[in-house]
Amino acid sequence: MKTSLKTELLKAQKLGYALPAFNFDNLEMMKAIIEAAEEENSPVILMVTESAAKYMGLDYVFALALTACNKAKVPIVLHWDHGFDITLIKKAIDAGFSSVMLDSSLKPFDENVKETLDVVNYARTKGVEVESEIGHVGGKEDDRNSKSNGYSDINQAIEFNNLTKVDALAIAIGTSHGLFKGEIKLQFDLLKEIASKIKTPLVLHGSSQVPLKDLQKAIKLGITKINIGTDLKIACADGLKQYFTENPNDFDARKYGRFAIENVKKQAIIKIRAFGSNNKA
Repeated sequence: MKTSLKTELLKAQKLGYALPAFNFDNLEMMKAIIEAAEEENSPVILMVTESAAKYMGLDYVFALALTACNKAKVPIVLHWDHGFDITLIKKAIDAGFSSVMLDSSLKPFDENVKETLDVVNYARTKGVEVESEIGHVGGKEDDRNSKSNGYSDINQAIEFNNLTKVDALAIAIGTSHGLFKGEIKLQFDLLKEIASKIKTPLVLHGSSQVPLKDLQKAIKLGITKINIGTDLKIACADGLKQYFTENPNDFDARKYGRFAIENVKKQAIIKIRAFGSNNKA
């Protein structure tokens, strides 16, 4: 069933777990996420990025994702992830998404505030919730690359949160989108300070490949939503590689597709259990 981002995040915040937020790029990944959530009795956030939506086709994504959410036996938040194009964000709002994220984190503070307020004001008229980012999580996100990584400034985070009144606030504490190329070192002291001063649910982006123990520590310190994209992409690709290594002459999309679904599902279940959202539906 489709549900509210804010409702699920506040519940997670109260009970001390985090919502797994999974990106999908195709039907197989989407099915794997839903199946994992149902098997683990876990609420999850089903996310699509701009380039993934463009690849699949906006109308196809809207129809498939909304159908999946409405038929699911557990609460599913349908989320537009890392929106850069406000026009597309508003289309997702109009289409019936639970929530949307604007990423203007590389822009000057005042411009980030202005654009976030534009999205918040529009979303409120439709009963849709909004996430935005302060500080910048770099790396490869969607079809964009950013070499800029900037930790969230505590004072800016407080001001941004007060001005925009977003429903979820993404912060930068040392994660990176895509594949990590250096040592992963999260700034737990910064997270602790932000969480002590901001009651809005906090979000961690770029969390693939981060050790589960570090993510679990981040949850204890206040993170309530953890985004996972690359780990599921790798699981999908590895599943296909394994299938065709073992079945080089096969061509049945239903068979290799099912194999990929199972591989992605395994990875999703690992995250669900690590984040403590299992049996929280």
